[in-house]
Amino acid sequence: MPQAFPSRPTDATLSVTKAARLLGVHPNTIRTWSDAGRLRYFRINSRGDRRYRLGDLQRFLASARPAGGTAAPTVHAGGRRTGTPGTGEMLAAATRPRDGEVDPLAAERHRLDLAVTTALARLASDAHDGSDAFAAAAGIIRDTYGHRHVSIWELHADRLSPTVVAVASDAVEPRLTDLPRSFGILGAALGAGTGDQGVAAPDDGVLLANVHESAMLPVVPDGRPELAIAIPGPDGPWGLLLIAGETAGSLGPPDLEAARACAAGLGALVSITRRGAEIEHLRHRAEALRRVASDIGSRLDLNRILAGLVDHAVVLFEGDAAAVFLQHNDGTIAAEVSRGLSNEYLSSLRSFPPRSLPAAAIKANQPLFSVGYRDDPRGADVRSAVVQEGFDTLCAAPLRDGATVLGLLNIYHDRPHPWTEAELETIAELADQAGVAIRAAQDYHRMATWAAQLQSIQQLGTRLNRLSGVTEIGLTIATELRQLIDYHNVRVYRLHGQELIPVAMQGQVGEYVDETPDQLRVTLGQGITGWVAVHRVAQNLGNAAADPRSNTIPGTEEDLAESMLLAPMLFDDQVLGVLVLSKLGLDQFSDDDLRLLGIYANFAAQAMANADATERLRDQSQALERQLRGQRELLQITESILTTLDARAVLESITERLGSLIACDNIAIEVVDPGTGLLTPLTAHGIHRDFYMEAWETGETGVATWVVEHNEPVYIRDETTDPRVNQRDDGDPNDGSLIVVPLRNRTGAIGVLTIERLGPGNTFSYDEFELVQLFAAQVSIALQNAEVFQAVQVRARTDGLTGLLNHSTFEEWLARVVREGNKFSLIMLDLD
Repeated sequence: MPQAFPSRPTDATLSVTKAARLLGVHPNTIRTWSDAGRLRYFRINSRGDRRYRLGDLQRFLASARPAGGTAAPTVHAGGRRTGTPGTGEMLAAATRPRDGEVDPLAAERHRLDLAVTTALARLASDAHDGSDAFAAAAGIIRDTYGHRHVSIWELHADRLSPTVVAVASDAVEPRLTDLPRSFGILGAALGAGTGDQGVAAPDDGVLLANVHESAMLPVVPDGRPELAIAIPGPDGPWGLLLIAGETAGSLGPPDLEAARACAAGLGALVSITRRGAEIEHLRHRAEALRRVASDIGSRLDLNRILAGLVDHAVVLFEGDAAAVFLQHNDGTIAAEVSRGLSNEYLSSLRSFPPRSLPAAAIKANQPLFSVGYRDDPRGADVRSAVVQEGFDTLCAAPLRDGATVLGLLNIYHDRPHPWTEAELETIAELADQAGVAIRAAQDYHRMATWAAQLQSIQQLGTRLNRLSGVTEIGLTIATELRQLIDYHNVRVYRLHGQELIPVAMQGQVGEYVDETPDQLRVTLGQGITGWVAVHRVAQNLGNAAADPRSNTIPGTEEDLAESMLLAPMLFDDQVLGVLVLSKLGLDQFSDDDLRLLGIYANFAAQAMANADATERLRDQSQALERQLRGQRELLQITESILTTLDARAVLESITERLGSLIACDNIAIEVVDPGTGLLTPLTAHGIHRDFYMEAWETGETGVATWVVEHNEPVYIRDETTDPRVNQRDDGDPNDGSLIVVPLRNRTGAIGVLTIERLGPGNTFSYDEFELVQLFAAQVSIALQNAEVFQAVQVRARTDGLTGLLNHSTFEEWLARVVREGNKFSLIMLDLD
């Protein structure tokens, strides 16, 4: 039914807009009819604003109705006609020109269509921002055709989202939300809807002139007619154009044709804005790539480079997670920096198995991606970890420095993300630039490490120059090496004769803590350590247990996974020892570590040589000091000999002084009894004094009797190996060193001086041997002086003929007895 006029006076005037709304046509249509003289109007001001009387509009509408009340059909869906004609159709029929006349409505409609098409084309040529262009396009369509509602919907998989909504100025904008793809007239226009109204193909569009009579749910919930048509895209419908009319019957076939043209224009706008968006995206990506390259290329800290690389990669490729994996010298691969990945997943990736996308990317030497990675045969070896982590798409890009693969940059997406060629090229460029930056940072770190090592070596040289003990030197080297090389055990060996003896050792873990010097002692040429000492070649053994030269220490686990570094300590082409570092695990040391250990070994050799020279100087100084003291003691003994004629007192003095000069445990002096020919102990000091004071028996022999018999001094380094030594019967073996020298007079040996030092390896020096001989000479002089003095004393007190005491001795004795008041008797005999 046509729209009824409101209850107003017939002389009331209406504006163009209200008149158009009353008749159900566009305001421009009202102006066209007015300009053609078909509809009466009034000018109300100088601007030319028009007013229409209600009565004129009623007469115009009445004249437009067909005779007999037959109604023209109404367009409903897909161009079909049904139902009662609307006001617009009746007016169109009433104003249809006669034969030969130009239809002013058709001309006006054509002009409007051209205006909209031109405006949309201009928008497409000038479009920069898609959302702004779509908003402008919706406004143009709404204003030009006087529609109540114009909206543009974008298709996302199975959902439709309202992108732009334009409504009349006096209308309330509906609250539109995402709708299913098959919803109402929108689904019908996409070919996805159902209903009994007959749905045309998607490119034909759908017009619902009478919404209340349709089985489809309206999009705009106010009962107005709706028109929907698909907006074409490069791979199918991009979205939909939805139009709602002002009044019932205000949309017809011309609006559907115009909507098709608008949809085509919007499709062009979509293509242009999408291409512009792609270009802008590429420009943005290129600019971002330049910034990323500048950012990571300007840094020298590897951790900061990797962190920046991961952060930028997540933003550039809109990833949900990312990680940088680097290859280590031992062949393992570890995630140095990651974002959005669990520790469990990262810890499971110590290497990339053959059937994994990263391994395939390394082999192909280019970025590769996989959508649905959990089901990809290239990820069969890591499927459980991928399923547990829950991501869908993985892209792996090798980080290269020339032909060398340093590691991988992995980008993860939780949802399917097919990587485009442009994205793959971008990540390849990013990976190449990152590889250069990583190598530069590693080189810088290596140079910084070398500088620190050189500084440490200088400090080591300074410290070693202040040390003089071999053990101190070894411990200092072990401490300094800990600052630069990560190890579990260090050993510093010194070469003594044919043996390599550990002078310093530090164990950091259980396998090394309980080692003892006796366990580690090796002979020259034995094991790897002995081989290095013989051949003078440093060694880096990634698997020491597998080396045929290895010699397993007792108590150590067989086939222990152990890495070793060994370097000989060379000084003036002489091997002084070997430095040895050990660490649990295979291939734990690098060639840089070996070079560093070699430098330390040279410093250690220099320090050891200096220590040896210092020790020799110290020994010589001590020997000279002992000689000086010995000379002083000898002078004092000589003075005692000259001032004291008591043999026992002189001998006691000699043994005490000799014991203070030479560290010993026993010292004794024995002389030959002229009557029996046996050795008689005169004095002894020490822990075995009683043993040395025992009288010799007839026929008993020993070192002392051998010395008297041969009149030669004897130096025995080890008493247990000389059969001439008499073993003590107290159960304590003679485990020590012994010096026995003869005491001589003009006729030969008249006794021995014996000095003993107990303890294995606790031997006398040759300087001490010579000093004992000097003291023995003084003892001999003392004994001879005592003998001469005794002979003179005897001659002075006795008669030379009878051997009896002489007269002066008798008077001396008699005076003493009288003085002391002792009783005595006197017998006088005349022997003449």
